[in-house]
Amino acid sequence: MYRYLFFDADGTLFDFEQAEHQAFHLMAQQMGIAAEEEHFLQYKACNASCWKEFERGTLTLDSLKTKRFERFSAETNLPLDPVFASQSYQHHLAAQGILFDHSLPVLSTLVSRGYTLFIATNGIADVQWGRFKKSGITHFFQDIFISEELGCQKPDTRYFTAMLERSQLKEKKQHCLMIGDSLTSDIRGGRESGLDTLWINMKGENGPTPPPTYTITSLGEILGLLTAPR
Repeated sequence: MYRYLFFDADGTLFDFEQAEHQAFHLMAQQMGIAAEEEHFLQYKACNASCWKEFERGTLTLDSLKTKRFERFSAETNLPLDPVFASQSYQHHLAAQGILFDHSLPVLSTLVSRGYTLFIATNGIADVQWGRFKKSGITHFFQDIFISEELGCQKPDTRYFTAMLERSQLKEKKQHCLMIGDSLTSDIRGGRESGLDTLWINMKGENGPTPPPTYTITSLGEILGLLTAPR
């Protein structure tokens, strides 16, 4: 049934929590800030709230880059330049190509089984490309779709339309599967764009209504579901 697999990146193939942890502390070190683990957790909350606003279309990506650090500075009273902090963080994050343990074996096996793979990710293009190249996985994918380059973001259906048009699969939706960990950007966005969806529920969350087409709890389980393209 499925021949074309669209993978989300962060939280699906990439361990983004570990990547942002590394990048945050390298940024703090570069800026001479004595950052504690509590500071990182506060930054994560500020960052997550900004990305949610971005997904809803109430915050632009350019604004997000500095807004998260403005909020972080205001909440922690740590003196920092949001523009320089953003530049430093993005530089260090681009070098963090940290994959989950199952990512390489899963991608290699799916390609060997005859599937065509794509990446469909929200994010800052320079950062994402740096991480993809660092991880050494770009050769698995026929194309990589990054929201900043497309000019719209998941779950906006315009993102999925642009993705399907560029891959010449707009008339082959029945053979496409959107795979990701986010119920909003990946699952809802894919469903509203007419795609079947596979939710990787690593955190044991309650599922949505209507449910995804498929739900698994770890990336490795995908190999038992996608045995061969038909």
